[in-house]
Amino acid sequence: MKKIVLICAKNYDSFACTVAEKIQQAADEVGIEISCSSMTTAELHLLPSDVDVVLFAPPRFRHLERIKKFCPNAKISMIESQAYATADGKKILEKIFDLK
Repeated sequence: MKKIVLICAKNYDSFACTVAEKIQQAADEVGIEISCSSMTTAELHLLPSDVDVVLFAPPRFRHLERIKKFCPNAKISMIESQAYATADGKKILEKIFDLK
């Protein structure tokens, strides 16, 4: 099971929860086992080191080095702006599985 965490700004936390739920739903629909949750940038220090994939919305790009520090073995990717804005769980899920 892949552990996926979506990083967002504090004031967008409820929307990020919705996006994480949409990603989880998309995975459930096709039978892919993942665990998807969201965290704010203020909670980066709480990122578990065994996270497989860390996603972040475009404005959070400046936190990339901090994310790498907390999860050195995770794949890290920015979510495409439109996929994030429309909470397109299927498109984001595809991106996750395209990561090298």
